[in-house]
Amino acid sequence: MTPRTPTDSLAQATAALLREHDITDVLHHLTQDAVHFSGGDAGGVLVRTNGELEMLSATSHTATHLELYQAQRTEGPCVDVFASESPVEAAGVPEILERWPHVGPAIVDAGYRSVFTTPLVWQGGVLGGLNVFGREPVGPSEEQRRILRAFADMLTLAVAQPDHLGAEELTRHVARALAGRAAVEQAKGALAYLLGVDMGAAYDELVRRSEQQGRSLSATALDILSEAQRPR
Repeated sequence: MTPRTPTDSLAQATAALLREHDITDVLHHLTQDAVHFSGGDAGGVLVRTNGELEMLSATSHTATHLELYQAQRTEGPCVDVFASESPVEAAGVPEILERWPHVGPAIVDAGYRSVFTTPLVWQGGVLGGLNVFGREPVGPSEEQRRILRAFADMLTLAVAQPDHLGAEELTRHVARALAGRAAVEQAKGALAYLLGVDMGAAYDELVRRSEQQGRSLSATALDILSEAQRPR
């Protein structure tokens, strides 16, 4: 039997989100798999709603206690993630105790010697944090960090996805996508004319500018069209 992989887990979650699904079940399995595939031993997810921290999912009773204790004390790796908007990690008893005077002892008493928390990022803000606790005093590898980032993103999408997207709203989403695609095609033509190149080279230039500027393809295309319309 072929071993299950992170790709299998993420694909399963994606398929579930495209059908009628139990969101609690999806979040539970994603959290479990995030911990498993990152080499952790327990984990949970805290989110912020109406200014309060709430536990969304946990892999065990002990993890549940640690997540709720962070929310109660407003201290801990997940709280730090909201402040820093970037991953937080600590390895070894001294570092854990030094960073979190109240929550740290609870983490250590539960038998954990490392913690890594990845933010759940949504449209420029932090929705929550994915906490992974380990029994060994070592931090995650770069590969494990990438895995946790992927699971954190999927957890965010699962939470943010509407329960039901009506036909009219779906049509509007598709229309926006088509409008963006039309802008890309027009920008290709404009670049081909301005630079004296074929459409393939024009598209490559459009993609290069998008990546260089760190902007979306459609936004870059609209800039190019605006530039092409200026008097020369």
